[in-house]
Amino acid sequence: MTFWNSHKIEPMRKRAFKVSLGGDDKISFLAKTVNKPTLETDVNEYKLINQVKKFPSIPKWNEITIKYVDTKSQKITKKLMTLMMTSGNTPNSSWTADAITKGDVKLIIEQLDAGGKPSSTWSFKNPFIRSINFGDLDYSSDEFVEIDVVVSYDWAYLT
Repeated sequence: MTFWNSHKIEPMRKRAFKVSLGGDDKISFLAKTVNKPTLETDVNEYKLINQVKKFPSIPKWNEITIKYVDTKSQKITKKLMTLMMTSGNTPNSSWTADAITKGDVKLIIEQLDAGGKPSSTWSFKNPFIRSINFGDLDYSSDEFVEIDVVVSYDWAYLT
């Protein structure tokens, strides 16, 4: 029996999403693609007499890549430049786990249902922009200029 035989199950569409990147002045439009978070772990092997036991190592969250379409107003480019320059390490006065912050960058990925309402939301702990590729230019192409933004983070939450 296939999952689409039930009218209660609605498969999620890849095209229905919203990405918000930034602090108070968010960039939440013209995101062409984004990859959802991926979590991976290495495998450690231990020999116990004549058996090999496998155990997971510490989990690691992989980077997120967001692809934007550039516009002639250059609003996205300017906002991304500002975010990149202000997302470095910023020490604060306490000696806690959050003693070094990574700027005021917020990243939220919302996956939308058929009605356009968020069905799942990914939020990220301490995201910062690792790199920006402002695209390339080519006389022989009529394609849009795309901006690739790579974001690193400590971990992700799914709500």
